[in-house]
Amino acid sequence: MNTLYQFQCSHFCEKARWALDYKSVPYTERNLLPGFHIKVARQLAPSSCLPILVYGETVVQDSTSIISFLDQRSPDRPLTPPDPVEAKEALEWEEYFDAEIGVPLRLWFYYHTLPDRDRALRFLLEGAPWYGRPLFALMFPKIRTAITHMLKINAESAKRSEERVLTALEKLDGALKERRFLVGDRFSRADLTACALLLQYCAPDKSDAQVSAAVPAHIFALRDKHKNRPFFGWVLDNHRDHRRPQAAVLASA
Repeated sequence: MNTLYQFQCSHFCEKARWALDYKSVPYTERNLLPGFHIKVARQLAPSSCLPILVYGETVVQDSTSIISFLDQRSPDRPLTPPDPVEAKEALEWEEYFDAEIGVPLRLWFYYHTLPDRDRALRFLLEGAPWYGRPLFALMFPKIRTAITHMLKINAESAKRSEERVLTALEKLDGALKERRFLVGDRFSRADLTACALLLQYCAPDKSDAQVSAAVPAHIFALRDKHKNRPFFGWVLDNHRDHRRPQAAVLASA
């Protein structure tokens, strides 16, 4: 069985999960603890970043490489457009979203969430091994400091990150004015990337009350303002039409 080493809470790992499910590739999830994942990751791949896909004897690290590998290995329902010009455009969108939504959204979220111990632990420990809660409860001050230093989180970097995300959302809204998909006439890795990175923010399977309980007030307030924006409804539509959870894939196999 193929194995995806991941953080359940990571939007970059959701990008890999979505691609695997979209391609109907069976896999099991191995959820790791942030920080403690480094030893496992470096035994498998050159760096400590997740996700890492172990596909038979092949190890593929990072979500972009995983999508490219899956398209080469399982060409049915391609996520990379067959037309070279469209393929280049899709990859450019993917790179843009990773850099201008994925990275700054993470920093901005952590800036507002880490001061709230209970919320931060619920987020970091989602799907994690059972021993994560007592371990993180004991070590949380050190873990919070480590994340803050590693991501260079401070008031100024959080402000810049929010501005970058808002700019990217404006660009996404502009691109969606005249088209259903970002590239060509079908769902591609460009659409998948944007939707996966924004999925937790848009939270299609949660009520407003659930989202309000899960995130700090500043994040909830901004999300509430965005609910009528084109990108928000587009993420919900793509989640409904193109997101097949693993259980559904396995059940239909």
